[in-house]
Amino acid sequence: MAYANWDFYNRTWHGSMTAQEFERWSARASLEIDRATQGRAAAAPESMRDALALCCGELADTMLQQDEAAIATGGGNVAGESVDGYSVTYRGGAETGSLQDTADAARLHICRKYLCRPVNLLYTGVQP
Repeated sequence: MAYANWDFYNRTWHGSMTAQEFERWSARASLEIDRATQGRAAAAPESMRDALALCCGELADTMLQQDEAAIATGGGNVAGESVDGYSVTYRGGAETGSLQDTADAARLHICRKYLCRPVNLLYTGVQP
């Protein structure tokens, strides 16, 4: 179940994806929300619905951008660039993990921005 629909993404979030792209990336963003909240988002109170939809929209956009960047760089970070001869060098191999770590941190930051108020869905302690 996606936490945002196309109408919300297009009219409220004002996203730039097509409906087909949004369907793909909103499903992945919703899975990311479920992972970050350990499944609590599905049973979130009504007061969290807008926050979940906003989070889903921003995550979908971010995940698409991260995917496009990974494709453009072959999965590596830019290590060096020369202008006159136009040469770009990418980090890869064992250093590729840092790119994934950066992407994971960015997605978690988005979840923290939206999913902590009014109910903290990211809380991992003991529930009363």
